[in-house]
Formats: sequence, structure tokens, C-alpha cells
Amino acid sequence: MKITTRAATNADRERFIWVESGAMPGLSYVDDVWEMFTTGNDGEFSAALLGDELGGIGKLTRLYDSYAWLETLRVHPDYQGKGLGKAIYDRYMEQMTQMQLTAVGMYTNYDNVVSRALAEKYGLTVQERFSEYIKTDFSDMSVSLNNIQLVSEADAESVFAAHLPSTHPEFIVINRTFYPVKDGLAKMLAANKWLYICDHGIIVMGYRFQPQKALHIAFMQGDKTKLLEFACAKAADIGAKSLSAMRVYNDHEEYEFLTSHGFIKSDTDYITLWRGLK
Repeated sequence: MKITTRAATNADRERFIWVESGAMPGLSYVDDVWEMFTTGNDGEFSAALLGDELGGIGKLTRLYDSYAWLETLRVHPDYQGKGLGKAIYDRYMEQMTQMQLTAVGMYTNYDNVVSRALAEKYGLTVQERFSEYIKTDFSDMSVSLNNIQLVSEADAESVFAAHLPSTHPEFIVINRTFYPVKDGLAKMLAANKWLYICDHGIIVMGYRFQPQKALHIAFMQGDKTKLLEFACAKAADIGAKSLSAMRVYNDHEEYEFLTSHGFIKSDTDYITLWRGLK
């Protein structure tokens, strides 16, 4: 049967949820991000059909400037091995050209050889390996949020550059979305209300979706213990169940800091792969 791709419609919502529930039974968010992915993002939420039957989904999202993110690639088990994943990637690459994107990235579990192989087939290569840390008890660290301020878009680039060390990370991560640390990032962080400054330094923290699940700490520079107190206060303020931090694999300094402050390192590591990143 012929495979086709097209943009999602509202009538597809339940079918998209069905695809995700079959493909990723332990990870579900399609229903929560439906409006965001279909109306509020620069990039298509795509469906892959085998004949008339919708069996695969995938989302391309512009992160900022000409950098984009490939996410939510799911193929229901009933349709796996039939080429729907490749069809979604073909659609990704079409959008890359149409939207004049210079680089696209994705992430997958470190040991997911199938996902990695498909990405590599389309020219993406591994850039970095990351570990994830989670903190669920932050009742012992409280501080007033009145002493930390959001950075404005107008000031974002200069503030971020002034606090960015020469050995800065290549990516910062929010909701397992990997943002390249390039020109234009700081303005985007400020626009999303993720970039904060105080007397103790700067912190990038926020969420793309599902704030009730986690507040993500993407970057801290300065007195990290004091900045972490602000993150705990912010997590409590929004009702998040946990704090999440993705850090480069085998970064012993970050491991020691996070685990000494109540974070637990996940058993699973992740890799981010990119095409066109310079």
C-alpha cells in the first residue's frame, strides 16, 4: 500500500494519542501538547498513513533562528517495519528545505540503536551523550522569588554572554529538547521567560510543556547552591513534582554537585544527534 504524509488535523487527535500509547506506553504527552503542536509552533505535526490508515506521527519544531528539533516520532507497533518512520523523516527533510533551516537535531536513548540508525540514515550524527538527574524533594530549600528577576529580550544576549564561561556546554536542555548554545539562543530564552538573573549569577530554568511534571534546570552560572534554591522555590511555585537537569555524561563536577543536593541520576543516558550544526 502507498505511504503518504500530511499535516495533522483536529480530527486526528485521538488517533495520534493511540499511536503514541502503542509506541511509547511509558511516555505520553501528545494530548497535553496538541494545541501547542498544531497551532502554536513553527513547524508541522505530521501524520504518516499506510493507505488510509494513520500509523505514524512526528513533529518538527523551530527552536530559534534556523535551528530546529525533530521530536515525537512514533510508529504504532501494528505499523512498524512498513516504512512509516522513514516517511516522517522524509517529511522532516522537506520542511528543512521549505523553512530554510540550516540545522536539525533530535535525541534518543543511548542504547536505542534503531532510532539512532534511522537518524544517521538521514545525515544526523551523534554530538554528545547526556545523563539525567531528578530531584523530587525540595521542601528543605526555600527562598523568596522576589530576589531573582527575568532578563529582558533586549538585555538577554549581553547578560548571557557576560556569564557564559569559555568552557560552556554545547547544548542546554529543557524537556529533553537540546538547544545549541549559539547566537540567538539568549534572546529566545528570554522570550520564553526562562532566563533569570540575581546577585548570585544566572540560571536558565523552565518548561516547554507539562509543568506539573518537572521544572527543568538547563544552565547555572555563579553560586549554584543559591541558584538551586531559586529553582526549588520556582518548582514549588508552579506545582512541579520534580526538578530535572540534563548534564553531559561523565561531568564529575555536575554529578557531585547535583547528587550532593538530592538529585538522583537516572539509569538511562541519552544522545543528541544533529545535521548541519556548525
